[in-house]
Amino acid sequence: MIKKIILLLAIFGPFGLYFLYSWVLKLEKKKIPIVKLTITSIILLIIALGFLRFYGDFDPNTEYSPPKYEDGELKPAENK
Repeated sequence: MIKKIILLLAIFGPFGLYFLYSWVLKLEKKKIPIVKLTITSIILLIIALGFLRFYGDFDPNTEYSPPKYEDGELKPAENK
């Protein structure tokens, strides 16, 4: 779940920061050019994807066993 949050933050974070920045500086009428916003977004996306790539601790050969009922009890999913 944390991986999804990091990825979403990397994608939408710069746009949220731009919104907050333009809202706070509305009286001064300063704006950040879209090029800087795009570059920041791409850099954060690359950092997040790199983090997710090297942080994952599952082997590519891992077999997934979905959750199942045995003897009336739900057994959780397993990665073997």
